[in-house]
Amino acid sequence: MKTIAAPRHGAPPVLPLPADSRPAVSVVSAAYGLLVLIIATVLAAVNRQILILLADPMRHALALSDTKLGLLQGVGITLFAGLAAVPIGWLADRYGRRLLLALCVLVWTGATAACGFAVDFQSLLLATIGLGLGEAGLAPIVYGMLPDIVPERRRVMANGIYALAAILGAGLGIALSGRLIASLQGLRPLLPAALQGLDDWRLAFVVVGAPGPLVSLLILLVRVRPAGSVADSDSAASRVGVAAYLRANLRTVVGLFGGTGLAQLGLAALANWVPVVVARSFGASAVQIGQGIGGAYLAGTVAGAAFGALTVRKLGRRLGVATPMRVLAIGLAVGAIAALLMLAAHSALQIYLLFALQVASMIAGSVLVPTLLQDMTPAALRSRVIAVGTLVAVGLSSLSPVLVGLLSDALQPMPQALLVAAAAVSAASLALGSVLMKSAEAAFVRTVQRYHPELADADQTTR
Repeated sequence: MKTIAAPRHGAPPVLPLPADSRPAVSVVSAAYGLLVLIIATVLAAVNRQILILLADPMRHALALSDTKLGLLQGVGITLFAGLAAVPIGWLADRYGRRLLLALCVLVWTGATAACGFAVDFQSLLLATIGLGLGEAGLAPIVYGMLPDIVPERRRVMANGIYALAAILGAGLGIALSGRLIASLQGLRPLLPAALQGLDDWRLAFVVVGAPGPLVSLLILLVRVRPAGSVADSDSAASRVGVAAYLRANLRTVVGLFGGTGLAQLGLAALANWVPVVVARSFGASAVQIGQGIGGAYLAGTVAGAAFGALTVRKLGRRLGVATPMRVLAIGLAVGAIAALLMLAAHSALQIYLLFALQVASMIAGSVLVPTLLQDMTPAALRSRVIAVGTLVAVGLSSLSPVLVGLLSDALQPMPQALLVAAAAVSAASLALGSVLMKSAEAAFVRTVQRYHPELADADQTTR
């Protein structure tokens, strides 16, 4: 059993952490668990995207304004998902992540199906609130579960696979949702008689929510390693509580959560406004914009994953556990440069290529975030700490449309005012995020040494 001297400045006592003596998980069991988590994540993406794709028929059927459609996404899903993340993380740590994730799937798929039976805006808003509440637990629970599903030596690879699947899940969600809507007429004869008479948009919600019970059952069948001695040593950390953990590791938390939150704000500043910019400035049609943005996401994701793996290989031996922080800082800096270069773009294609570069720079670090979060937290607090990060990220990213809109209005009647506003907000956010990440490297290493000294020891033996 290894111990580390108590930290200074009033931090909670450092706990003795024995080596992980829990029973090993077979490759088949680990692969099954990872696959089920990916399925649940893609299902969540489909449930979110179907609401966007069905916005127009819902608007006509329920006499909804564009403002009300915006409230469904902004308040119904995003706001409540952020607010619910912390209490759900606490419940997951206390009562079991596997059980709570299964319940969350039932909640969000049930809420999606309820959208199909909404009779007015109020009932539809309540259903989308349920969707947001259910999906609030996805990231905190999944990132908390992964170390208990896969062997330690495969954890980084499993985190990367899951992170890429989650990123691609948004695009896949749109594709699957669109395919489902196109296939509804063929599905009607296979459905119960009570559902066959529903309008297409109502039926789509019901069909998308239907897999919930099956996916919940698959989650309950995932094999999770017994807590064993590691959890026993973590139980004292659990009693210390999240507030004490955050105070003791304030610089790490501010650097990481602030940096990742600013990264999401910066990316959203362009992701939400680039379609409008290319339509206004270059006359691109909706089809052309969809193909351009979709292609940029795909190319950026592939390039970012490759760049992230290469950077980790080059820096890992020298930086050790600090490698993810450095890769994130580099990625945010590159993203800021790509945003500024958009001001010199003379065609929609150049905008798409620069957006792809920005996506790639974000992906390079994003695939490392799960590992980074797991390395810095005690297992008993993992879901709650990650939930705090989720709340910060949601809060910061929600500022993006407001900041860009306000700056664009202030710059009128300047030519390309919207592009200037979006690029400025994006570049400033990403640059500040990069500085926060880089400045928190040393603090992050100390946090890892405090709660997972075996990782720091492993670094020393490989240098």
